[in-house]
Amino acid sequence: MIRMRPLAALVLALALSAPAASAQVPIIVGASWDGPANSLQNILDAEYGPGVIDVLTDYIGANASDPDPFYWTDGGFTALIIREVAGNENSNVIGWYKETGSAPVIDGIDDGVVFTGPYNASNPPVVVALSSVQNFGFYMNPNGPGSATNAPEPELFYTNRFYNDIGPNGSGAIHVPLDGDVQALVFDLSAIRGPNTWLVCFEDLDAGSTISAVCCAADGLTPPGGTGNTDDDYNDLVFEVTATGVTPVQPVTMGAIKRTYR
Repeated sequence: MIRMRPLAALVLALALSAPAASAQVPIIVGASWDGPANSLQNILDAEYGPGVIDVLTDYIGANASDPDPFYWTDGGFTALIIREVAGNENSNVIGWYKETGSAPVIDGIDDGVVFTGPYNASNPPVVVALSSVQNFGFYMNPNGPGSATNAPEPELFYTNRFYNDIGPNGSGAIHVPLDGDVQALVFDLSAIRGPNTWLVCFEDLDAGSTISAVCCAADGLTPPGGTGNTDDDYNDLVFEVTATGVTPVQPVTMGAIKRTYR
């Protein structure tokens, strides 16, 4: 039997009795076309322990105090692939870009490639040194030089959701959030992997496009024909980043309590 410290017990009791807060950035996570075993939740359970991270409640943006958009600020970073489950895994490209508050131009200046398609979880971490301490984020080029569903070249997906085209083709959102498509989920791993460690989970199909009936039923959305162009499973390329992030000090969450008493 675990004996809780009085403060932790009080926090847990309050958390259980209080209604769940609405997400600042609501997301839709669908049933993966890769099968239940390859869901993002199962991937995170296998890597960090069952229930340590809750995909639906622990991402940056789930709480009103989270920064939106999220980015990193450091003189460099280390990146390590954890898992890649994607039909385009041999051609997806992950890169970094300098965050200035305006949509970046990816041209080799103030940006660079981190992972290319052949790079996978068996490879060592990638260490990137920047010219100075600067704000930065990550982008995905889905299917690399080829086009992806609802993402013809040279469209890219960004960790800053406000740079992603809204809806299937930029004409408007067809599901929440309405002001910027979420193409990547970011989780704080500091309590698990050490300070300033983050998990980035990209969806390599357009998350703003028509979604599958199974993932949108709870929201009352019915895509044409009952089929979709993305599964919104965010398991396509999952990697850890070690660098300083902009997340402020957070209140105690259920995820933090579970990590403390594992």
